[in-house]
Order: sequence, then structure tokens, then C-alpha cells
Amino acid sequence: RLLEMTLDELDAAREWMLVLGRKTAREKIASLLAIIARRDATLTPGGATNRMVFDLPLTREAMADYLGLTLETVSRQISALKRDGIIELEGKRHVTVPDMRRLMEEAGDDSDGGFLG
Repeated sequence: RLLEMTLDELDAAREWMLVLGRKTAREKIASLLAIIARRDATLTPGGATNRMVFDLPLTREAMADYLGLTLETVSRQISALKRDGIIELEGKRHVTVPDMRRLMEEAGDDSDGGFLG
């Protein structure tokens, strides 16, 4: 079982690297926010709903490093997602996603994490 779990994690990491190479900065930010939101939903009693609220565990600088973007690009894209109503921010780290489907569309993924064609 441990080997199976390890191989699943390795497959996910490989897929993430491929995805990052093909996505725009906006899609990368949206993908990361969606991953964090989904992970938070699995840890929160009540599970996932269409509206998600979570605190970012990363600074914008850490997000930039993780995604291979500049800090300025991350800040601009987060501001654009906020302006377009995809996310709502309270402070720098408290995020509300009013509609997860819209965030997933911005990420270029469908609701189960696959790619939109």
C-alpha cells in the first residue's frame, strides 16, 4: 500500500510538472488556488462545496518560486482574478472562491481535475 501511495504521488508530481509547462500564468495561479481549496475541503468537516473559503499557506513570493513566476506576475494575476470575481480576498491570505467551477475553468481543468479540451 505504501508503494502504491508513493507511485500515485510520483505520478501527480510528474503531471504537475507537465501542466506547469503548458499553462499561462493565470492558469498556473488558478490551478494552485484550486489545489489548495480542494485539499482544504478534504481536511474540513463538511467537505467540498461550490463556495470555498481558505487561508493561503504560502506567501506570494513562495507562490512565485513554486510556479516559476515573478512576484509581480503573481500579484497581478491574483488581482485580475479578484477583479473578475473568480476569487475574493480579505487581507493577503484569506481567500473565498464563490464558484469553484469558475476557478476550475480559469485553471483549464474540469471539475475532477482533468484537462479541458
